[in-house]
Amino acid sequence: MVPYPPDWFCGIFMSQPILPNASQLALLVSLLIQRYITERGKDISRFRLARNSLRRLAVRARLKDTLVDEWVDHMALEYGWIVFIDAEEFLLIRKDITSTWTKIATKRCDDLIRRLRAGDVSVIDDAEVEFEPSPEPNEEDE
Repeated sequence: MVPYPPDWFCGIFMSQPILPNASQLALLVSLLIQRYITERGKDISRFRLARNSLRRLAVRARLKDTLVDEWVDHMALEYGWIVFIDAEEFLLIRKDITSTWTKIATKRCDDLIRRLRAGDVSVIDDAEVEFEPSPEPNEEDE
């Protein structure tokens, strides 16, 4: 009688899944992007990634918020992708694309900031009165 199961038995029945950490997950997503670019033959600067797709790449039944937060950091710092979190998907944009975006300074709201610092409780009500929301797009415009 053999005291331990044969090697093939251990390999088949005893192996555990590899659960990538946030940095490794960022590498896998970046490779996914690279493979897409190669397959399509064109560069992309923005795309959507389903939460389920990230969960599959992470080899997890559920994505913990801490893993997602760390993954977002690694995507920006190591691979140059900014991630926006939406309900069921992630929106990614290449970081270098944002360098051409308009930068808005807070000087236009200095009066509001002064009032907030002074403890003026009516400042938010005044801002709500002044703010004009954009019209909702209707179905005919699309």
